[in-house]
Amino acid sequence: MKLSRGNIVLCKVPMPSEELREFKLRPGLIVSKDLNNKRLDDVIIAICTSKISRSQEPTQYLIEGDEIAQAGIKVTSVVKCESSLTINKSMIIKVLGMLSGDGIRKVNECLKDALKLR
Repeated sequence: MKLSRGNIVLCKVPMPSEELREFKLRPGLIVSKDLNNKRLDDVIIAICTSKISRSQEPTQYLIEGDEIAQAGIKVTSVVKCESSLTINKSMIIKVLGMLSGDGIRKVNECLKDALKLR
């Protein structure tokens, strides 16, 4: 499976527990660079959720309107750039869709804020 930065993927995400043995299927946005996506067994994702109550925070990107279908999700959701993690590619079930170029640029700004890179 070819994975690219900006892909929205359905993946098994470890849930908080003592041994991280419980998983939940969730969408995530691949934020690792394509060179690493090709050569490494892991990718970095930012978690996506339909809980949009904090969507105005600078660390969250709101997926809405026409971008919902392009991203391959069903409802308005946010990319939680403050919730990123590294997962093995074997935990990815399938690629759902892709963010727009403008969406990726806005996610970059959210990531900078979340990591205090400004």
